Amino acid sequence: MERAKNLSLWTEEGYSLFASEGLDGIQVERLSRILQLNKSGFYHYFGDMEGYCAEIVKLHHQKVKQFTTQVGELKRLDPEYLLLLIEHTPTVMFQVQLTRNKCSYSFYEASELVDRNVNLAVHKIWCDFLGVSRGGDLGLRYYFIIRDMFYARISFQNLNYPYLYDLVMEAKQLVTQFAQRRSLQANETLR
Repeated sequence: MERAKNLSLWTEEGYSLFASEGLDGIQVERLSRILQLNKSGFYHYFGDMEGYCAEIVKLHHQKVKQFTTQVGELKRLDPEYLLLLIEHTPTVMFQVQLTRNKCSYSFYEASELVDRNVNLAVHKIWCDFLGVSRGGDLGLRYYFIIRDMFYARISFQNLNYPYLYDLVMEAKQLVTQFAQRRSLQANETLR
């Protein structure tokens, strides 16, 4: 029981530090100082930093599974999905850090796998929000662009409803403007 508790302490703290600071935030001495545990315990449980990172990535997959299950129950992107992102801020920011720190193959692989799972979960409500067909891949490809922009811009400070709302509304307005221009061009061609 004590082993499981200590293992969880190490991984949860590392998960939080990685989410807020990236790989640079995870240092064995710092973790042991924060947790008030002997750093030899770190090596006992994880072997090395690579083993530790594998454990926090495994924890991330568990948290993302809970997140995607909740996404599957949503009916609308706004406000439901946006509020869910805020509710899962540490998980979202961990994913952002994985994406920004693709220096190791395990981080790259984890980032890509999570993105694929979230993409599938969000596809329906994203396309419904934009008012585009779910049959084609245009809506999903546009989601990738907005997601990547989100990854580049988001932080703990701006992961809030007004910021997310402005982001998705700007994305929706762009789609609406394209559709209107296309309609105008089609009407002019018919004249």
